[in-house]
Amino acid sequence: MNQSTRLLWTLSIAQFLIMQVWFNFSSIIPVLESEWMLTATQSGIIFAFFHIGYVLAVISYSFFLSAYNPKYIIIIGALIAGLSGVWFPLLANGFWTAVILRTVTGVGVAGIYVPGMKLVSQLFPPSTRGKAMGIYVGSLVIGSGFSLFISGFLISSIGWKGVILLTSVFSLIAGFVVFMTKIPQLPSKPLVISKQLLQDVFRKRNVLINGGYAAHCWELYAMWSWIGPFLVYYFTVHGVHATNAITAGNMLASFIIMLGGIASYLGGKASDRFGRGTTSTWFLMTSISCSVVIGWLTSLPIAFMVILLIVYGFSIIADSPIYSTAISEVTDPELTGLALGIQSIVGFSTTIFAPLLFGFILDYYSWGAAFTTIGLLTLIAPICMIAFKRIEKTPVM
Repeated sequence: MNQSTRLLWTLSIAQFLIMQVWFNFSSIIPVLESEWMLTATQSGIIFAFFHIGYVLAVISYSFFLSAYNPKYIIIIGALIAGLSGVWFPLLANGFWTAVILRTVTGVGVAGIYVPGMKLVSQLFPPSTRGKAMGIYVGSLVIGSGFSLFISGFLISSIGWKGVILLTSVFSLIAGFVVFMTKIPQLPSKPLVISKQLLQDVFRKRNVLINGGYAAHCWELYAMWSWIGPFLVYYFTVHGVHATNAITAGNMLASFIIMLGGIASYLGGKASDRFGRGTTSTWFLMTSISCSVVIGWLTSLPIAFMVILLIVYGFSIIADSPIYSTAISEVTDPELTGLALGIQSIVGFSTTIFAPLLFGFILDYYSWGAAFTTIGLLTLIAPICMIAFKRIEKTPVM
């Protein structure tokens, strides 16, 4: 195993550990909505502020990446995410304290994803970059899903406070793992904002890729945030006792999310062969179709629902590494960190509003209306990627 591959797997393991704090809150929503008398809209606001913290942090991290070793950014992010998670069961007692602490957690989580993407994009050539990005994104997916799995498995025995505490400690372990790893400072220089720089990172190709990524994130994080509570509701409708429904719903949701670990690898690899625009469009149209129908099918037999969820969970994440790979290929190497940071800001800005809108629609309408609305608004993504496909192979001017 060469140095680049070893570093890829180390970063992926660290990201897996940090991602335990991403959806640990999703797993306990049914409990907190009862205990704290939260509405679905309030739960959506807490989701939104997590992403606000993430986006604000990415803006800063993107500039630091051009001058500092990403290792230290990752360590700081892991510590912030872990400590804010540890404080949550100790200090959170209602809506506002949850908003504040989850915002801080979002600031921390942002410290690994973009620095890691920059490292991976610089360590691997274009011919294998999609596959490498797929592995890295896959660790995010599996880590997020495992958070729901361990929460669903343990919540009945250690309660929501124990679940949050345990999953947050993993982030602190990730910080230690990265601290013990030698990560080279790759060639870079401080960025000076100029008209030329802005033109370079906002070329037509970049705008189309980022438009596709933004709509992709809109659908993905609305689905990921609410699929656990949806499946808890689904099992309740099918006569499962409330406590068992929480366990079954979260564990099935975790399986569906973790399936994306394989999907992101295969999606990235497929895009190496068939092209970034074509491959992303295939997966986008499949996931949008699933979003439009799934919320209306709460009476569907469990076996058929599982089949639909497998297709949904696979297709909704399989295109995720494609956007980062494509950006790294159309951007000058010295601007890759900034371009990836801009992509994350654009993409994750939509995730501030998607879970919130989902919760609002759920409060006033139904699961079907919420999922369908999210899916239809995602149609901007295939439009952007079809347009990108037309210019994908033309020389960059």
